[in-house]
Amino acid sequence: MRTVSSYGVELRKQNIPIRQTLDIYRSAVSCLIEIYSQAWDELAVITESKKRFNTAEHLVHTTKKNQARFDFDLRFPKMPSYLRRAAIQHALGSVSSYKTRLELWKKMDKKGGTPKLVCGNHAMPVFYRDVMYREDTEEKDGACLKLYDGHDWKWFRVSLSHTDMEYLRKYWAGKRAAAPVLEKRHRKYFLRFSYTEEVPLTKTPVKGQIICSVDLGINTDAVCTIMRSDGTVLGRKFID
Repeated sequence: MRTVSSYGVELRKQNIPIRQTLDIYRSAVSCLIEIYSQAWDELAVITESKKRFNTAEHLVHTTKKNQARFDFDLRFPKMPSYLRRAAIQHALGSVSSYKTRLELWKKMDKKGGTPKLVCGNHAMPVFYRDVMYREDTEEKDGACLKLYDGHDWKWFRVSLSHTDMEYLRKYWAGKRAAAPVLEKRHRKYFLRFSYTEEVPLTKTPVKGQIICSVDLGINTDAVCTIMRSDGTVLGRKFID
């Protein structure tokens, strides 16, 4: 079985343009949501996800072989290509979700409030390795991030929590992490690293197993239930 584990590493150096980077990234996502909502009829007929993504990118990004229909490149010049593609993916998911909810609402005889397409968002950028994120070769607990300083995208050196980095070195040394995602908790910023592992499943017969089922919720983050194979509940915990 494939499992994914993640761990957040606190950014200790705060005098870097994180806020400006977040603002321009979220503005780009909002702009793309508006564009794709207008062009959704032509995107929706493309069922293959990769082709839909490529068509969506051609609508907003000009290359030697393609002239964009919308002025996204003019509004967000020099945006790193990987970050632009992450914004496109986020926007496509938002519009697709809205259109699905709208169709369900219509099929349910328009019961309840009308689904709304919200362009304001809390999207967090992904720092792809080598192009957005680099390990600092000079500082043991450091890294370099490509950030927007209000005028251009530049590399900034950041200090990472020594305790967090020691934990990663102890338990995840030698395993490559996925591109870290920026995260904000309690007015602090973190880089969340994810690691994928292959874990062998138990050989215990199904009838002898006890499982933990997790139901992601709306009013609570999750409900965890410990139960036997016959459905007997041994314990339950609500995670807020």
